[in-house]
Amino acid sequence: MSVYDKYEMVIWLEIHVKLNSPNKLFCQCRNEQDFEWVEPNTHICPVCSGQPGALPVMNEEPLKKAILLGLALNCEINSESRFDRKSYFYPDLPMGYQITQFEIPTNDRWRVKFWIKDYQEQKEVGIQRAHIENDAWKTIHEWWKAYLDYNRAWTPLVEIVTDPDFRSAEEVVEFLKELQRLVRYNNIWYADMEKGQLRCDVNISVRPKWSDKFGTKVEMKNLNSFGAIKRAIEHEFKRQVDLIESWWEVQQETRWWDDTKRTSYVMRSKEDAMDYRYFTEPDLPPLKVDNDFIEEIKSGIVESTYERIKRYKEKYGFSKEFINWLISNHRVNFWFEKLVEFGIDPKLAAKWINMYILRYLDDKGLKNISQIKLDRQYKDLSEDDVKMLAGKEYVEYSIWELSQLLPFDFEKFYKLLKLIQDRKIWETQAKQVIIDMFNTGKDPEQIVEEKWLWMADEGEILSIINQVLDENPQAVEDIKNWQQKAVGFLIGQVMRKSGWKADPKFVKEKILEIING
Repeated sequence: MSVYDKYEMVIWLEIHVKLNSPNKLFCQCRNEQDFEWVEPNTHICPVCSGQPGALPVMNEEPLKKAILLGLALNCEINSESRFDRKSYFYPDLPMGYQITQFEIPTNDRWRVKFWIKDYQEQKEVGIQRAHIENDAWKTIHEWWKAYLDYNRAWTPLVEIVTDPDFRSAEEVVEFLKELQRLVRYNNIWYADMEKGQLRCDVNISVRPKWSDKFGTKVEMKNLNSFGAIKRAIEHEFKRQVDLIESWWEVQQETRWWDDTKRTSYVMRSKEDAMDYRYFTEPDLPPLKVDNDFIEEIKSGIVESTYERIKRYKEKYGFSKEFINWLISNHRVNFWFEKLVEFGIDPKLAAKWINMYILRYLDDKGLKNISQIKLDRQYKDLSEDDVKMLAGKEYVEYSIWELSQLLPFDFEKFYKLLKLIQDRKIWETQAKQVIIDMFNTGKDPEQIVEEKWLWMADEGEILSIINQVLDENPQAVEDIKNWQQKAVGFLIGQVMRKSGWKADPKFVKEKILEIING
């Protein structure tokens, strides 16, 4: 047994989720997050730049998205909450404080379920709080100088603090993936870690497996991907175990993870930690939300991928691979759900989405694009309107949005699958049709008509099958004697007589059904 097997890690998370709203949290400046393409300090005003005498005013849009996130996490929503000042000194905080929720957050404690071990086991973790706060300024270091960009100042976010319920890096990563999908599916934001829309600090301690006492906490920062989080946790676990086994004391500190070098460095020790001081924000009154406001937001929540995975496993019998394909992209998933709602067999829909839609998006480099710039023509919506979509409206918009990335829309893809399902064309023919659809964008029925691909009706095919069986009695006897090669021979005979307008699967089923009684 390895020395590491004697210990277990105890992990809890502090996660920052940016909110998708037109305006910042306490002013009317644009909530722009695509900092690579925006000039520094162009979306600022006296409020978000901390000018004397400028007062904050809470915006409704980020509040709705914050409560939506809380409801999606099953949090209890406090009808009355309040904002506090978190006072500390740091270069990217010129006012010397951050507006947050300390004593009474809007979104209070609850528990969340998610899947681990390839969707074979469920895990539940506690959410201590999901409080609203404003983001800080952005510091840019170049050539021994530091520059401040105020565009990010006062942009809205929710900080989620979990209970110390995680026991492995896998559990942390799977929870964050579920959270990311929850955020994306509900249009809270795209939660792109590389763009800072989802940031996670990991707190880790180590203890012997027989102990119920927590070890010394170490906080890990600069974790910008799921892979980096996994590597950082595993590295820190081994580092702490090695210290304990060498009779060294684990120090409470904050460490900076360098994913390129696969190691971490001390940022600050317990003695150097910032001394936070909280007091009630004097410029903002208590925040009150009534039940009607909460229920309106709750009605727009999209089913969680935790529930979808459960349905895909238990009702549809999908494999792990099929599930991963279907949940990895919310636009694609909404297409799948709509197809099933319209009566397409789930396995047929999933198969063709994976074979053609996802492959096309991969080939074009579109599958994992977080924020695709499209002409906002859907229902004459502006970009700000799109940011505020939720629930069924956002689902319909996402279905339309995926159609803009393909040469054909949802309706044409549905028509193609309906032709297959109704046995009007068979799958080999359908492959020819969809290739033409990718090349021309034409309606599938038009392509089938032009290429004379319509299948013969079942009555005609049954007549041909009976004729072939009468003409080939030896092949029928061979099948009765378990010589399966004869089945292929008979299928070939039927296909030729039908002019290749029969479905081979249907033909095989009927041949065996007739012969075996």
